[in-house]
Amino acid sequence: MARYATIETRLMPQNNPINAPLMWVFLFFSLAVSVATRQLIWLMVVLGLWSLLTNNREFKQVVGMREAALLFACLALPGIVSLISATNFDRAASAVFRFSTYILASWVLLSATLDRDDPKKIMSWIGLLLVIWAADGFLQLLTGFSTMGDPLVELGEEGTIVTGSLQLGYGATLAILSPFFLEGLRRAGGMGIGFLSLPVYAAIVMSGHQSSAVLAVVGFIGWAILTLGAEVETGTKRQVMGFAIAAIVGMMLGGYLSVVTGQVSSMTDAAPRYQSFLYQSTLWSAGWQAFTEHWFNGVGVRGFGSYLIDTQLMASESVSASWHPHLTVLEIAAETGLIGIAGYGVLLYLLIGYLRDDRRPVAIAALVALLAIFPLSSAVSLYSFFGGNLIFLTFTLLIVFNRDCPKSEQKTNASDSASTL
Repeated sequence: MARYATIETRLMPQNNPINAPLMWVFLFFSLAVSVATRQLIWLMVVLGLWSLLTNNREFKQVVGMREAALLFACLALPGIVSLISATNFDRAASAVFRFSTYILASWVLLSATLDRDDPKKIMSWIGLLLVIWAADGFLQLLTGFSTMGDPLVELGEEGTIVTGSLQLGYGATLAILSPFFLEGLRRAGGMGIGFLSLPVYAAIVMSGHQSSAVLAVVGFIGWAILTLGAEVETGTKRQVMGFAIAAIVGMMLGGYLSVVTGQVSSMTDAAPRYQSFLYQSTLWSAGWQAFTEHWFNGVGVRGFGSYLIDTQLMASESVSASWHPHLTVLEIAAETGLIGIAGYGVLLYLLIGYLRDDRRPVAIAALVALLAIFPLSSAVSLYSFFGGNLIFLTFTLLIVFNRDCPKSEQKTNASDSASTL
């Protein structure tokens, strides 16, 4: 009887001091100004540390802390080991400290529980954010006016790069969060409603980096597999097909507009922070060399740029300490070695486990978290502030969904039968 009382208490709506869906959507919206997310996370770290020091029991009683600590440790622990031979110790220590304190910050978000319908609201509202960001990019492209106050258009090798206040993370962020958008459209019903995704997929392609398009395609395929496998309702196959057509048309539209609005033909005309795109193949080669030379624990988190400068592997004068290998799996190998690859493997294994959950919000959130650390992503550094912001938000939201989404009736009955036996 006590067991059922515990389950019932855990699933009962709690009187949170703030509206949980609004809190989550606000946090994801803050990504539009990366420094805002960074400051909010630091504030949460302070609050979490204060709780740990003043009320240790309450801190430990928050459900989900262990799961969050395990996910963040897969990246933080290899980073700590990489400090031993870090090429740029200051940058490495800063990044390692940041990832290590995410568990303290997660306490604040895990303290707010969700009601039964909150996961659906959160996914739909984040999907609406994607539409707003896409529209903001098109507005700047066509009129030159930026609603966020920062440049939304940069000049690139293939024409105009729409970056928004998200800068290099514009297209990647849209692509990573796109499963939430697709899930919101699915619940709205109908096959034709998928054409609302046209501006989102067009903006992803216009972000000017092929990695964003790859993430969008992988995200769509993953969402489609989860949707078709669940067989949620009749007409699902036709709906998924309609969404696929809309996504393809949106990407083609984005490619066409990129050509029509193109203003330059050379990446050398773009801002210096974008010029590393010119040297992708060389960066991959240098990343592999860094791994072979420092195969055990790498050159240190965020130390690849300093490694390039020290070894003079690249002749470009624009090489800086902020450069990275432009491939997530290679970044992990070069900067944290075999230790980092092992931690990354465990992380992928854990996220795939969540992906196989029969509760749709949990599976969709796991897909988004996987896209945030996708091995072939190359637009944004995994260990950068922006990459860390995305990892923190997607991982923590996944844990909250897993904790607060009710188990299915069939699964609950099976576990109760097993415990009785």
